[in-house]
Amino acid sequence: MHVARCVLAEWQLVRIRLLRTRLGLWLLLLGAGLVWLAVSAPHPDLVRLAVRAGALASILTVAFGAGSDTDRAAIAMTLTHPTSPASLACGRWLAAVSAGALVVFATTAASLWRGGAAVPVLGAIAAGLGTAAAVAGCTLPLVWLWGNAAAGVLFLYIGLAGALPPEQVVAQSHAGLLRLTAATLLEVAPSVWRYQALAAGGPTAWLHAIGWTVGGIVGATWTARWRR
Repeated sequence: MHVARCVLAEWQLVRIRLLRTRLGLWLLLLGAGLVWLAVSAPHPDLVRLAVRAGALASILTVAFGAGSDTDRAAIAMTLTHPTSPASLACGRWLAAVSAGALVVFATTAASLWRGGAAVPVLGAIAAGLGTAAAVAGCTLPLVWLWGNAAAGVLFLYIGLAGALPPEQVVAQSHAGLLRLTAATLLEVAPSVWRYQALAAGGPTAWLHAIGWTVGGIVGATWTARWRR
């Protein structure tokens, strides 16, 4: 029960920032932009929309709720209270996933209302939630190590290159070391192209997402303990 209270306290910290800082506005703008791009496409893809919404919203929430210099410096002070690094990591991760879920639900509903593609809605929502969990787990230890610069790089990666399959990158003529490195990153890191398979229950995609979720929380726990 004590652990649950500690996790909830960390979750409430980010919830307050969602309502009283620019985080809520940025999430609203993000969702509106993604819906506009989706409905403007010749063939709207509800699954890709949900995956991108979950990924980008969770990155923004982690950046606002854990990645600033003040937040990183406050980790040591927070851990002087009756809490633990694991509770701290789980609470911030849960907050990022909660915000990602809100954006996934909102963008999915808005896209359908605007005449998006008729696909299984539950599959698209499941893909968005699984992506939010994995990307939040990936982002949290990175920002606690390197600050919001890491969140910015991951945001650009997901937004610009995350939908490219590695095979497409390698198949380019004169595929040099840079393209091979990019293909490896797309294969290992959380990516839009992989997590679209979550909607259909792809076991490889779900194992990948679960691995990043658990590994990210463990990595964030160790990072918080190290910063203490």
